[in-house]
Amino acid sequence: MKAFKKVLCISLALMLAGLALVAPAAAATDVPLVIVQGFAGVPLVKNAGTDQEIQVFPPENFVTDGKIANIATALLTGFIEYGAGGADWARFGNQVLPLVKDIIEDIGYNTDGTPTYSNVSHETYDEPMSSYSEEERKAIFDEIGLKYAKQYNADLVYAFGYDWRESPIDCADDLNNFIDYVKARTGSGKVNVVAVSQGSAVVLSYLSAYGGSSINNLVFASPAWQGTSLAGDVFTGNIALDVYAFENFLVGLADGSATTHIISVILSSFATTEEFTQEYFTYLQDAVEGMKPQIYSDIVVPVLAGMPGLWCLVPADYYDEAKAFLFPEGVDANLLAKIDAYNAIQRNAKAIIEDAESTGMKFGIVCGYNRQIAPINESLNTSDMVVDTKYSSGGATCADYLTAFDDWGKNYTQVKPDGHYHVSWDYKIDASTCMFPEQTWFIKNLQHTSYGVYETDGTCDIIMWLLSMDNQYTVFTDVENYPQFSLYNTYKRFTKGIYLDTGLGDVDHDFLITTKDARLALKIAAGLEEMPEDEDKQIIIDANEDGEISTDDARYILCWAAGISTDELY
Repeated sequence: MKAFKKVLCISLALMLAGLALVAPAAAATDVPLVIVQGFAGVPLVKNAGTDQEIQVFPPENFVTDGKIANIATALLTGFIEYGAGGADWARFGNQVLPLVKDIIEDIGYNTDGTPTYSNVSHETYDEPMSSYSEEERKAIFDEIGLKYAKQYNADLVYAFGYDWRESPIDCADDLNNFIDYVKARTGSGKVNVVAVSQGSAVVLSYLSAYGGSSINNLVFASPAWQGTSLAGDVFTGNIALDVYAFENFLVGLADGSATTHIISVILSSFATTEEFTQEYFTYLQDAVEGMKPQIYSDIVVPVLAGMPGLWCLVPADYYDEAKAFLFPEGVDANLLAKIDAYNAIQRNAKAIIEDAESTGMKFGIVCGYNRQIAPINESLNTSDMVVDTKYSSGGATCADYLTAFDDWGKNYTQVKPDGHYHVSWDYKIDASTCMFPEQTWFIKNLQHTSYGVYETDGTCDIIMWLLSMDNQYTVFTDVENYPQFSLYNTYKRFTKGIYLDTGLGDVDHDFLITTKDARLALKIAAGLEEMPEDEDKQIIIDANEDGEISTDDARYILCWAAGISTDELY
């Protein structure tokens, strides 16, 4: 890492010296792209540049070192000792937790905010995409970079490598150097930036320190700039298992591929049988509660709690409670200075971005919703499975997962009457309360950072569109193709923008969901009433969102009209 910085500084000095000889400012299509990946998006290596170099995260030799076999053995031994010890979960933890700690210990941080081992560093990528193999391109730049290269030029796509364990403020200094390096190397006066997940915290810190004068267009994709309840719950000890949330999560995983679909359906069916719910799941809950003290004393506090990069994922409304829970006797001064500094940036995000916009930077947010967040507690927050939508969007008012506002919108009024309509057609999201309601887009069913997993899904298109901005786009700039709310159809693998002033199930467009809508949907499904030609109107009829209009949709709408949960259909 030090060698890279030295080369970077020398190269930067030479390039800046010749920059005055470069022709006038490049055209919009010649603006280089810098991708800032999220949590664990950059591999960590131990003993870099030596014969003993090894990738420690993700673990390079996890299978060949026999660690999987060791964990399996420990689980079996733990259960035996648990039974022999009279349901003593400490015995189980004594077998399993040391192996878990062994896997992650190399990347751990001390409670004073310093890394446990100084010989662990991160990968760096100082060359454009064109310098890497096809396999490397997919791993380093993801679909967003690949599509940008296809649309413009692979010589213009760069990836910023950083140590995601560090404070995003420290990473921001390196990002500033990297942006200057890319500008000098390409001869461009500005760069475009996509900040993915935790990368948004790094970029927000960069804007706080350096402003937006070097950025042309900035897109936050599935951003964790305001944290996620996953980190908040872990750091406040709010860990519990809920079978309903567990099933929801498995169902969400099912659309990844045919294999995950089959596995998830089997697990989901098993998880929700009466016997599992009432008996075996109770054992899992007991296990979590029984091992929780040891999990925190042996792993969370000594390995993870001192990691500033994790603290930036703690939402502001969890922050004080998290400090008190993990460090009841007080936070070390060095760590406290680091995490307080980002917490202040997180709370001041709106003003920081507005200041950057005043220098000419254009900005947009793309986030997902209608997914169950990872089920580490009883939370049913709508999310992209990793980041709660209320945090990724910077404050949207959200209905809980699998619910909607006030009887499916019949009694709902937009929170902030700003003269524009910011409520989703399914009455699950009210974007009027976002920090940037005119510049925040939502994709229903989008999984975290899954932009362009399938060739035909189109979820990456909105990112490309925002990166092409020659002036500040809003959710009303192109309502036909890029309205505020889009639906990713998980059955047919496509994304469809939906711009309507009424909601899902309102077949007759009278702004109410009644039995009349159910009857009309039934007639359309049976071919007794003509199908609307408008695709948006067809989507409103597709109440269960399976990509088809059938009698099932009529039953859904009838349940909503009668105030009955659709769970009763199964």
